[in-house]
Amino acid sequence: MRLRWLAMAGLSAASLVSASTFAPSVAWGQGTKTFEAPSLESSGETSNEVVTVAVAPLDRLLPNITHVMRLVGAGAQSGLVNQAVNGYTNGVDRSRPIGAFVTLGEAGVPVTVASLPISDLEGFLGGLELFGEAEDLGDGLYSMSIGPNTIFAQEKGDWLYVSSSEEALESLPSEGVSTLDRMVAKNDLWVEVNVQNIPDDLVDLLSSQMRAGFEQAMEAQAGDMSDEELEASRAQGEQLMKNLEDAIAGTEKFVIGLGIRPKEKTVTIDSGAKFVSGSRFAKQMDSLKSAKAAMSGGVSDESMMSLKSYSIVAPEDVAQVESTLESSLKTAYKSIEDSAKDEASADRAKAYLDRLVGILVDSIKQGSMESIASVSTNPSLNIFLGISVADGTQVEALAKDLAGELKNENVPVTVELKTGTYKGVTLHKVAVPLPEEAEDAARKVFGDEVNISIGTSPKAIYLSVGKTAEASLKSALDGVAAKPSAAADPIRMRLDMSQLLNFIQSIESNPVVDGMLSALSAGDDQIMIDSQLIDRGSVTRLTIQEGVLKAISGGVTAGMAAQGGGF
Repeated sequence: MRLRWLAMAGLSAASLVSASTFAPSVAWGQGTKTFEAPSLESSGETSNEVVTVAVAPLDRLLPNITHVMRLVGAGAQSGLVNQAVNGYTNGVDRSRPIGAFVTLGEAGVPVTVASLPISDLEGFLGGLELFGEAEDLGDGLYSMSIGPNTIFAQEKGDWLYVSSSEEALESLPSEGVSTLDRMVAKNDLWVEVNVQNIPDDLVDLLSSQMRAGFEQAMEAQAGDMSDEELEASRAQGEQLMKNLEDAIAGTEKFVIGLGIRPKEKTVTIDSGAKFVSGSRFAKQMDSLKSAKAAMSGGVSDESMMSLKSYSIVAPEDVAQVESTLESSLKTAYKSIEDSAKDEASADRAKAYLDRLVGILVDSIKQGSMESIASVSTNPSLNIFLGISVADGTQVEALAKDLAGELKNENVPVTVELKTGTYKGVTLHKVAVPLPEEAEDAARKVFGDEVNISIGTSPKAIYLSVGKTAEASLKSALDGVAAKPSAAADPIRMRLDMSQLLNFIQSIESNPVVDGMLSALSAGDDQIMIDSQLIDRGSVTRLTIQEGVLKAISGGVTAGMAAQGGGF
């Protein structure tokens, strides 16, 4: 039972890596290089650490923390943080990184050893006298009692190793210490989890505890779910556990890094995974370097929001996707049956859903999936989406039958099929009138009806929604035609905060949004996501420009003021 927390933490982390990197069994393709991916080289062939944490040198870390606190309006509190840290780090070498290493002791109990770069050991120990006096045990070994606990410290060279276990200091992580500089070369905090250092018997225990928890959850739900729903839930749970087991077996390590970059006016969060050599995931990574995208020209960074993604599904994983979709369908069927006006209507709705899922499965079987999306606000709000499919004519046929169904049901929707062609894409129009009770904000955005323009081609479908739906669709198709083949972006997103806030303010005045806009700085107001392949793995970076942090701070201040409060 002592390992239950480790089981949940380990498998949750594996789930995160699985979901962000290849779930459901999907691998991301190689994109244009947009940032310098941090190294995920091994911290040592003989190291046995499960978790390694590296913290940047204090001379760099503290100014960076102060910088961020000032951006978010907490500059006054930054002095207290510096004072507290400085008070307990006297004698620490502020030019070198700090580390922590977690290994698994007997019965899988985690043991942590912290490594402190020391320039003046007596000064450091003297600064801790508030907690107690350090006892010199000889040979560079010290102990200190803090409440009911005893902490041990071992001096070795210019490092001081600290642990609650004296035995842990007999085998110091010298190889890990030598890699701390590399880990924090581009980040202020770096966490590395070496999945393959988790013993096999512990992995088996983790899996058995997960399965026991799953069975308990299924038993608890048995009285509230139908047999069909229980079957679907069980299938999804089994699939999740299979993905987790595959992730643990095939992942060498995963990492998370935080970087504060005042010169670049950004804060970044890196996450990545490196896979076991020869594993199917590592092979997928290598095979993706030559992947090409066919639709990437359809969206522009000038939009309020733009997104590109490209993924490859391995042939052996298609069956898993089909199984997941099948279990989801059963739940959807039950929902349709409960809401349909009669059995015939339910049967027709389920038939349409089957056709849609069939199109999706056929597209997945092609081995790759590409999608693009954008939201623009100039001259008005328009939402655009494009996705690759195996056979666009099937989508067109489904749309035609759905249009007939809507007409037969007297639904007040106008559908015009095959209104023309543009850049080899067949165009269609849909108009959905807003109900009389629709809010004024909705009418300001869409008008009296929602205009939808649809484009179908042999290998893709496109959807554009807004007052300028058709013009926006054609503009996107111009971009697709101009760039029919390009290096595939695994995932690339841009969100322009000032455009978003100005649009919100144009719909309805808001003091919080006013405060955010007034705090924004021109040219540094984006949130960005980029991803790159590395050797046997991939790294994804979330970048937040400083203007976004200022805007959040401005919004909080304005909100407090509006409520009569303040900082």
